[in-house]
Amino acid sequence: MLKKIFLFIIFIQIQLFAAPFPKEIFIVSESWEDLTNKDGSGLYFDLARMIYEPTGVSVKIKIYPYNRSSMMVEKKRADVWLGSYIDEEDYAIYPKYYFDHDIVTAMYKKKKFPNFEGLNSLKDKNVCWMRGYGYDEYINIPIKKHERNDRKSILQSLDKDRFDIFLDAKYDMQEAIEKFKFDTSEYGFHEIFKFKLYPAFRDDERGKILREIWDKNFKVILDDGSLKKLYIKYKLEDFYLY
Repeated sequence: MLKKIFLFIIFIQIQLFAAPFPKEIFIVSESWEDLTNKDGSGLYFDLARMIYEPTGVSVKIKIYPYNRSSMMVEKKRADVWLGSYIDEEDYAIYPKYYFDHDIVTAMYKKKKFPNFEGLNSLKDKNVCWMRGYGYDEYINIPIKKHERNDRKSILQSLDKDRFDIFLDAKYDMQEAIEKFKFDTSEYGFHEIFKFKLYPAFRDDERGKILREIWDKNFKVILDDGSLKKLYIKYKLEDFYLY
């Protein structure tokens, strides 16, 4: 096993013009319960350790808001942020293997939308989401876009009719509703998009090496069943995609 890892390291360095092999990967992410906890635990962080530590790369983690996380990768102050849609930003590079998916859900007052019809119902409406999420890149109809820094203020503004529709990942939306004890009896929910989630790496030789390690070792833990066991450990086997 150690011999294979050593040969893999040499192979990557030759491919990438003998760029120094990283001893550490600096991962930044928004905090999501059971996925990216502030104490460094969580499914995504355990997955990163499972992929990188066997090759001698230690995993450094820091929690930031999503927008700041992506900006840190853009400025090369971090190696990768979690989790991005494929080709979401042109200053990042993306691997072959994704690790999760987002079900982007619309939340709205049922009295305003008695017959909600999905994406078309967003036309010309005031639509809000978390700052930096960029859902407008995937919406090809006119909307009035709003962004906020936290989900509590979004729920409060939605309740006061300051906008019409709240878009967010289903998991995050449910977590916020539970956390803030928000009464949803007057609200409807509708799935709008489903996106695969990827690590987004810095676009340089260091990022290319780290991306190569991700794809090679992801396939290893996929083939030997370790990936599925990790999802089961976190009781998230329903989210397992492979």
